[in-house]
Amino acid sequence: MRKIQKISESEREVMQVIWDSGQPLSSADILQAFQEKKNWKPTTVLTFLARLAEKGIITASKNGKTNQYSPLISENEYKQFETRLFLNTIHKGSVKSFMTALYEANDIKSEEIEELKKWFSQKAGK
Repeated sequence: MRKIQKISESEREVMQVIWDSGQPLSSADILQAFQEKKNWKPTTVLTFLARLAEKGIITASKNGKTNQYSPLISENEYKQFETRLFLNTIHKGSVKSFMTALYEANDIKSEEIEELKKWFSQKAGK
């Protein structure tokens, strides 16, 4: 498994645009997305893209005078990394501790508990 580095919230927003596209995006496409979403300057977005490339999260390839950016990891891979990091940091790796915290804070609906029971039952049957 490749080593994934944590990304900032702003870098994650840039990645979300790239992941959502499903295809390589030019820097111009990414800049346009952020002019519509946020009032970030082009240099800010380009800095985030450079950091993401340094971290091995995206790759940049030249296409004429512009760069094309593609993800090197999927959104799901990154979610799994962040989830494991959170569990290890906050709950010492315990899923039970995490679920208990959600339950005791009334953050889990009874329908979700039933869905989880069914899901665990199906997984246990394999």
